[in-house]
Amino acid sequence: MTKVKAMFNEKDADVEVADSVNFTYKEGEYIRAIVTGKTVKRYTKTQNKLVFTDGLFVKFFELLKMISILKADYAENDDAEQMIKISGNVYMENSRFERMQTQELFWNVRAKKIYTDKAVKIITVDHIIYGIGFDSDEDFSNYTIRRVTGVVSVDDSKGFKSEE
Repeated sequence: MTKVKAMFNEKDADVEVADSVNFTYKEGEYIRAIVTGKTVKRYTKTQNKLVFTDGLFVKFFELLKMISILKADYAENDDAEQMIKISGNVYMENSRFERMQTQELFWNVRAKKIYTDKAVKIITVDHIIYGIGFDSDEDFSNYTIRRVTGVVSVDDSKGFKSEE
């Protein structure tokens, strides 16, 4: 065993691997998000980033109440840039039961914003909306769909005038 240990120097290791990881992000005394991942690789020397190779699951909270979830097949967290690239079957759902699906999403942790330039699908209680590009706050409570495609109906009782 001594010979095996001599072959490896932990100080020289560039990658640390952890299984069943659970991160809790707090602002003040309140939990803001809980991030879980089955396998997480931490690159310490060359890149200073976390990679969720087997996906991640995030629960967002506001004053102890869960307000949205995010899940995807893969994610990379660049600590220096405070940017997380999320990809593969990206899915978000908010407290209004609105669901967003895309293949790639960026999470700017510093600005507390998420966005994509890829195709996006938003499913609401009443509609399915497609678009190319999406911007939102990090918990998917306020969002904008860029380049909307498809048919979107408008409720005239909400202040819109219809032409007759």
